[in-house]
Amino acid sequence: MRIVVAILTASLVLGLTWLYQQTLAENQMPAAETEAREVHGTYRLRIVATFDAGVDPFAEDVSKASSLSVSLLGRPVLSIDEPIPAGQPIDTTLDLDLRSGTNEFLIDMTPANSSDITPKAIHIELYQGSGLQPIESQTIWAAGTDTKLVGRVSFDVDSDASLPKEQP
Repeated sequence: MRIVVAILTASLVLGLTWLYQQTLAENQMPAAETEAREVHGTYRLRIVATFDAGVDPFAEDVSKASSLSVSLLGRPVLSIDEPIPAGQPIDTTLDLDLRSGTNEFLIDMTPANSSDITPKAIHIELYQGSGLQPIESQTIWAAGTDTKLVGRVSFDVDSDASLPKEQP
């Protein structure tokens, strides 16, 4: 009799575990496809560094090395391959296709003198259209021992504030 009770108990436990696993898998599927809406807009990016920037002499491919590179969602948006003096603002206008919600720039800047041990900073401001008030203003800091300054700048895009991307 004990063997029958043990087999029934084990079968009941295994059956309930299987049923739980099946309902768990069904609940994880999304009810509806949620796709981020793309918005098209013109943005002005302003970058000011506290140090002289120059092309990275230790890059794997020096012909593709840059003193400043900016990318958005893994795509390069801006690349400057010439020396940039400290304090000189870099202003550029960008036509971007962004996702509504949070987006993020990746800023990568190389100091001209890698042996300089003073702390370094880059100040980034992002303006929407021809606006005078930045929608994002952030400073990226690095210790004096860092040979590159790399940082992320997150900003939010409201789908109502920008015009939707036109379809051809």
